[in-house]
Amino acid sequence: MKDVLHQLGKFASVGVVATGLHVVTALGLNQFAGVVPLRANVIAFVVATIWSYFGNWIWTFNANARFQHSAPRFFAMSIGCFAINQAIVYGVTVLAQLPFWLAMIPVVAVVPAFSFWMSRTRIFKPALTA
Repeated sequence: MKDVLHQLGKFASVGVVATGLHVVTALGLNQFAGVVPLRANVIAFVVATIWSYFGNWIWTFNANARFQHSAPRFFAMSIGCFAINQAIVYGVTVLAQLPFWLAMIPVVAVVPAFSFWMSRTRIFKPALTA
């Protein structure tokens, strides 16, 4: 249990930075560069995902899983997380016609929880050898 809590703390630290990068990049691109919300969110998600992979692979999970094993799985998971993320942004900004910043609240609540569970159980677990 102590190991899980330690990893969760590290994951949360990497995630806080990734989330900050995502939010600042998305809102900055939207407000200062005039990039539409869904496009700004795509760019921000890519920036945050790259940071998140390397931060978690190296620090949280101590590079236990081989890069060749964990990277494809991580980026596949990230596409799933991105789909959830975009659906939330679309629902809040397009369907509900609410401000973009409001969409970040459920994004920050849902995506990291799913990502930790997948990372711990499927992504960064060392591959079994035959």
